[in-house]
Amino acid sequence: MKRVQGWTVMAGVAALIAVACFSEHTPAGPDNTSLCSNPGGSVVNGSTLVTIRNFAFETQNVTIAAGASVTWVNCETNGTAHTSTGDQGVWDSPLLSPGDAFTQAFDTPGVFPYHCTPHPFMTGLVTVE
Repeated sequence: MKRVQGWTVMAGVAALIAVACFSEHTPAGPDNTSLCSNPGGSVVNGSTLVTIRNFAFETQNVTIAAGASVTWVNCETNGTAHTSTGDQGVWDSPLLSPGDAFTQAFDTPGVFPYHCTPHPFMTGLVTVE
């Protein structure tokens, strides 16, 4: 009898796993692909926009006032994920899948080079005045 119960429990666990594998998953965050219709360097919702397309940051170099922010949005159409990572350790975005965005505020004037961690040839510069 114990053996039959063991098989019953295992069948129940297998059924739960099957349901979990085929259920719909909601995205981790909002879909920001609508931001991709704006050119890089434009100000959207009070933040300077940098789009990520074709393994490049567009606009590569942005200048903002102290206290302003920059928003990076992944506009890749090939499924590639990217980051925005400050070379000086000031910020490090999570891995951004297409449609994901990351915003960083800059309170201190200075020059802040950055790159994409998985693709270090992708570089950019934020100048804060």
